[in-house]
Amino acid sequence: MAIVTWGNPEGMDAASLVAVLKPLLPPPPPGAPGPFALSDESTLREFASSAGLTPTDVFDVDGVWIYPDLDTAVRGMCSAGVAVKAMEHSGDEVVRSAYAAAFAPFLQSDGTVRVGASFRCLIAQP
Repeated sequence: MAIVTWGNPEGMDAASLVAVLKPLLPPPPPGAPGPFALSDESTLREFASSAGLTPTDVFDVDGVWIYPDLDTAVRGMCSAGVAVKAMEHSGDEVVRSAYAAAFAPFLQSDGTVRVGASFRCLIAQP
């Protein structure tokens, strides 16, 4: 079995896109751990163990999200469930504008958008 979650948020471009939604969402339930809770290797291993799995390997996979233009990047991010929740709470245009601003540092001179992302993967056996 594989469990894939966000990688370490420090220095990850995509973390800024996750963070932009926080003020646009309803307040989280008390004690909610947040989107990067399982990024910590020991927490991820504990999570798998608590489900009766035996973790065997943990590794990171780096990637780059490439969008042909800013509009496509914003539409892509707005398709995620958490963005839909933010739009229900704060309005479509507020979320779209927040994403457009958050993508600005990743806009390339040719109009494409390139965002670095990292994912932590845990392999486990039953």
